[in-house]
Amino acid sequence: MTIPNILSLTRLILGFVIGFFLISNQKTLAIILIFIAWITDLLDGFLARKLNSISELGKILDPIADKILILIIVISLLINKTISPVTGMFVVFRDLIILSAGFFAAKKFNFVIPSNIIGKISAFLIGTILFVLLFSPNLKLKYFLEILICIISVVSLFLYSFYYFNWWKRLKSS
Repeated sequence: MTIPNILSLTRLILGFVIGFFLISNQKTLAIILIFIAWITDLLDGFLARKLNSISELGKILDPIADKILILIIVISLLINKTISPVTGMFVVFRDLIILSAGFFAAKKFNFVIPSNIIGKISAFLIGTILFVLLFSPNLKLKYFLEILICIISVVSLFLYSFYYFNWWKRLKSS
């Protein structure tokens, strides 16, 4: 277990605690933990490169922790009716498809497809918008932000598809 992997594992555990606080409508505690989770996400990648401790476990654990954190937040916001079911479905299906493709590649080729900038940017944008939705009493703003999440989900899934197919081609030919 490396320090970056411990940070990813911490983020994974924090996801469940954040979900509990969101469902319990304890937004302040949830927000504090979301910031801590975000910091662990920034630190784990930075430390993995800085300490030269990039591991196969880390390549799997980091994106899984990210996806589970987002999924728990989305499901919690659905339960609280903070976001619409349609928005929740877009995010959940996007992440499930990406996770499934990653597991398929790992099983079929015994290789973990590395994360990329598309994933990092889209996860950051979706996470930021979900965070803003926690505070937004304005229905027009909520509607706009939810449409934006759906668009980001579709575009990022489309771009991810190209990225994954390019990796699969490389892996099949080797």
